[in-house]
Amino acid sequence: MTSISIPTLLSALDEHVDLLHDVTLSDIVVFVDICCLLRPTLDLPSLHSTHSGSAALERLPIYAHDFLKACLGWDDNQSDSLKALWYAFKDTVWAMEYSYELTRKLGGRYLPLFVKYGPSRGIAMYHFVPPTRTCLDPACRDYLRTNHSVGRERQLVDGITYPVVVFTQEFGAVPGHCTSLYCNRCKTRYYNNYYITGGTRTYYVGDIPPFLHTAEKTFMDIRTCELFSTMMVTTWVSATNCARIYNDGISKDLYEHSLLSSTAKSTILDVETVWNSLFLYWLVQDAQSRNVVFEYPDSADDQALRLKPALRARNERIAGPGQPEWNHVCDLCCAVEEVPGTDDLVYIRSVVVDGVTVGRPCCGVHDCMNELDSVKDHYCQDPEHQKLVNKCAVIVCKAQRESGHRTCGDPDHRALDSWANMHAKAMFQLRQRLERINATQAVDLEGEGGSEPADNPQGSTHLSDEAIDVDESGICDSDKPETGNRTLRAQFGRKRTHNEELCVASCGVILGRATFYGSEAPNGVRTFLMYLFPTQESLPQVIWHDNNCKIRAMLENDDDPYFRDYFKRCALPVDVFHFNCKHKESDIMCQKYCNPYSWEQLRVDGKWRFNSSAAEQANVWFGSAQPVVREMQAVRYDFFLDEMIIRRNKYTVSELKRKGKSPLNIPRHLLLGTD
Repeated sequence: MTSISIPTLLSALDEHVDLLHDVTLSDIVVFVDICCLLRPTLDLPSLHSTHSGSAALERLPIYAHDFLKACLGWDDNQSDSLKALWYAFKDTVWAMEYSYELTRKLGGRYLPLFVKYGPSRGIAMYHFVPPTRTCLDPACRDYLRTNHSVGRERQLVDGITYPVVVFTQEFGAVPGHCTSLYCNRCKTRYYNNYYITGGTRTYYVGDIPPFLHTAEKTFMDIRTCELFSTMMVTTWVSATNCARIYNDGISKDLYEHSLLSSTAKSTILDVETVWNSLFLYWLVQDAQSRNVVFEYPDSADDQALRLKPALRARNERIAGPGQPEWNHVCDLCCAVEEVPGTDDLVYIRSVVVDGVTVGRPCCGVHDCMNELDSVKDHYCQDPEHQKLVNKCAVIVCKAQRESGHRTCGDPDHRALDSWANMHAKAMFQLRQRLERINATQAVDLEGEGGSEPADNPQGSTHLSDEAIDVDESGICDSDKPETGNRTLRAQFGRKRTHNEELCVASCGVILGRATFYGSEAPNGVRTFLMYLFPTQESLPQVIWHDNNCKIRAMLENDDDPYFRDYFKRCALPVDVFHFNCKHKESDIMCQKYCNPYSWEQLRVDGKWRFNSSAAEQANVWFGSAQPVVREMQAVRYDFFLDEMIIRRNKYTVSELKRKGKSPLNIPRHLLLGTD
């Protein structure tokens, strides 16, 4: 593999054969290849001189000259031959368009030379420079005094170059350089991916760059971001394990010494770099899919904090009917029928609603939706809720806890505290909790999503700092028999959100999601559905739910006609599995109004027309996210789960298309009543 075709090389050689009589063809190929890889670096002299950059440099900079000489294994006596090589091939090199694809193709051959001879000369195979040499702001142009219609773009100056670590997919972590440029009129600094002006970081319009500038001294290959994304959506590989796979399976120890000496940054890909890279990659993809300019405030010192407003904005936009496939229909989730006696057609959309326990830390006050400042906190910053920080862990007790304990001094309460401390340290409880959350992979104690470890003043294990209910006999709430009197109950550790509610089309496409904080009560389900389908025209004609009998009773008893009649055109059956297994025949309301057999349109040729277990099947996939998101802060938690749904939906729709199920999207304005 070479950067130049042999005929082109021989043609240039033939024109300057008298200068290169002592140079081998192999040396010429190496010289031209390395010069092509050096193109971004060779462009730099034009930034500090009157050279325009459109024509080849007349002579090589001294650092490039010395570097090429070292790569060729030449001594000082061959300097003239090196100058002759540049003279012969400079126009050929300059005419070739530099691309990272060329670096990928040639890197395996020449990267060891860059690593060995480059750092001492300020040279790296990966050099990230701005895509423009002039300011993009039209106001910065210099116009002729005699003709204001003729202007010249302002050249960027004040180049700053510093070393970076480049996490590539082919070669692992390798040394690189980044150069930024400055417009001294509008005070804008330009980087490879973006420019910063007025406290805002704005990304260039166009294709996503091959490498994302994910931190000040870090660049990440977007193909690695895509690989990590696929691993997460298919098997819920944690960021911790993504980093381990990269460090153990892709990265090379060969370049570690050079990186440490040239960048003072570890070659090890850490969890926070994985998350920052993925969140940035997903945000840039989102902006590109909507054909909008991606920008966010640049005021924060930490990348995670800088991205937070952009993550929150996407969360707010995608809530309710914001999922791209919210208006999805196909042959498996929608049926079209003729209206008897007319030529009219009606369509019947079928969705299934169900909850799945995932959970993240939340405020300890029931149904409080305020964000926590830190996942270590037990309560939000509401002044009334902060008063409960030192409350006794026994739920009905109003007293303050004593120093060094989680309960007050009441002997019965203290006994619960002692029991919880003893059992939180036991190995069997750690095993029991992992089994209860159906953990599919181990998660490091520092947590996922860049969150802090949970505060644990009692010195027990990290996993013990979860919401657990205990009575004085030491039996957890989930294991308590139905019979028997319950006396004291206490909740130790942080409270977690109750469940994620999913609305899934009968084909498996997830239309929407919401976090339930206190319980999966009928009113919460109704609120979720009305937010997800904000007009009656957008409501599916069939909404399956395992507790529809209670929801229907609540609707009929509502005094407000708006709420009472909102779902009047919807069938609200209980899904087939739960109706057969968990709903009593003596429940007349359920049997009369929620029996799926009551609706003839739900049956075709003696079979159910729609899959009423679609949500249960989606929950199997969705619930496996628990180990990954259990320590995420609210903004990252919502963004990550929504992103995973988007990616899974893309795969599901592609499979539906492959199977001939005719997936399509109903125009949103028809469902939402907007222009």
